[in-house]
Amino acid sequence: MKATFFNKPLEWNLETDQESWTQGGLIKGLLKVKNHSSSEVNLANPGVGLAWAEIKKVHAKADGALKIEVSQKLEASKIPASGNLELAFELRLGDNSFVTDKKGTYFLTYGQDALENHLQLKIEPRPLFAKLIGLLDTFCRFKLKEFKSSKSSVEYKLIPPSARDMANLESLILNMSMTGEELNLKFDFQVKKLDTSGVTNKINKESIKLERTLSPKEYSLGKDMINQEKLLKVFEEVIAAVKLKSVF
Repeated sequence: MKATFFNKPLEWNLETDQESWTQGGLIKGLLKVKNHSSSEVNLANPGVGLAWAEIKKVHAKADGALKIEVSQKLEASKIPASGNLELAFELRLGDNSFVTDKKGTYFLTYGQDALENHLQLKIEPRPLFAKLIGLLDTFCRFKLKEFKSSKSSVEYKLIPPSARDMANLESLILNMSMTGEELNLKFDFQVKKLDTSGVTNKINKESIKLERTLSPKEYSLGKDMINQEKLLKVFEEVIAAVKLKSVF
């Protein structure tokens, strides 16, 4: 991706090596500065930064919308007349970084104080998470409705199948995150439950939460290969715990 802006007499050009990234990925690129003046220009902490923000606040140019998490700075404090400066940068996303959703995303900020202009980025969940959602869809028939960033995790909302033994399930919220190489799964099932304690029967709704933590050997068979058998066993055990046990 490329971005350019002018703050006379300086021209700033930003270029990245990719169009999108995944959690834990390395954002690499080049920042170029050109002085169109015949005089030397002083620079104030020039560089590039990585900042997460709410998209609507950035578009509205709200003060403080962009908060830089990590940055790289140009060493130069001045740029000569008609001169050029370059900064090859590398900024690492966290293992449980935010992902791009309807509300927010990461931006590359750049310029003086690394904050004069910005470029919106697209950050996807790590490929492992997408493969697990694929298993839930293909083998357990839970359909993905949406995903979004949650605190230190990615939150997926799934719709259960219309099978008779799952008629009590309204939805599943599944949060996935990493602790080192361990995979953390937090299941939150929204369940309908028949209450026969009163004069008339009524249906109450409750949340059933289950958690699983899996080691690399339990979820992976090697590079880019998931342990499908073990993961399906985990999913089936968790779903069995909330399935309808009698006639609804």
